[in-house]
Amino acid sequence: MLKVITSDSEKAKRRQGTIESRVPFVLDGQRYEVQKKIVNGEMSIPRWTKPVGEMLSQGSVESYKEVVGKVALDVELGREKIPLLYKEIYDLITDPNLPEIIDAKWALTGAVVFMEHAEGQEVKFGSLRAEQGPTARIVTYSAGLEYTKQMKEFNHSFQIDILNRAMGEGYNALLNHIHLGPIVKFSYKAANKTSFQGQPGDERWVAIWRTLIEAQGEAGTKKRQGSLLLANSADQTHIEMALKGFSAGGTTYAPISGITTIIYYDGYNTKVGKKDYTYEGVAPGTAYLIRPKQGFKELLKKDLHIEANQGDLSRLVESQLVGYAFRGSYAAVEENVQEIALK
Repeated sequence: MLKVITSDSEKAKRRQGTIESRVPFVLDGQRYEVQKKIVNGEMSIPRWTKPVGEMLSQGSVESYKEVVGKVALDVELGREKIPLLYKEIYDLITDPNLPEIIDAKWALTGAVVFMEHAEGQEVKFGSLRAEQGPTARIVTYSAGLEYTKQMKEFNHSFQIDILNRAMGEGYNALLNHIHLGPIVKFSYKAANKTSFQGQPGDERWVAIWRTLIEAQGEAGTKKRQGSLLLANSADQTHIEMALKGFSAGGTTYAPISGITTIIYYDGYNTKVGKKDYTYEGVAPGTAYLIRPKQGFKELLKKDLHIEANQGDLSRLVESQLVGYAFRGSYAAVEENVQEIALK
């Protein structure tokens, strides 16, 4: 069965059943946790028990803890709006002891073959094989929020909620970018490219059918047959029609086997202040046939942490919150991806 992954399909999954987890945050160097619970797509977010200005004015640990705990949940609510799309491609490696720089040879696979053994003959020993790719680096990612005295004095709690959720959206958008960006932005050699195979008079899905068949053959020849297709949602209808098979002009085009998963990634853009920020997605008319997991590693040293402290009086900032994470990715693109022109 063909598995289709889009932002909408991933959101739909989160609307089923109950999902619970603990969300950490740090206040003045002390670690705390707050409970995150999603029931049938509805996430429980506590309301402000007092005007936010009053809570910030109290200056007590408990009042600040309540404020920052709600912030942490608001950030998580923002994350729910931007689903992570790369999980089918990458293996997750979580280790708080990961070094900052990791040599490419750490991404090893084992190869062992059993042979018929003749008496006195030497046993065939297995070996380790390293994927080719760039050196992986654990990067520090951060973003900050400031709550001003105006927010405090005029109790602008709605502004605080908006900022908190924007941080969560931005973080998940970043994760999609640092894992899918290496595939989208890579400069592919001719051996990793499949040209459009459309013939005069072909309907679009017929041309795509021919092109996908050709891409599978070319990737298979190089012994990196892919099972996952990364594409733009603008091409969704024609891609899925081609994969499922059809009849056209009296000819039956059989379903294409071997491709079991499609991910549609269109990128992300936002504006902070006066500056636009864009994470490049898959261009319409292009797709990538990927052999997942084997050469793709998601490196997690520390996931998103929210830390708060007192603000900057000289700028009338009442409180500052910083979200930060230590993460990296490793993508052996050339050994595992075939770029496909769909037009």
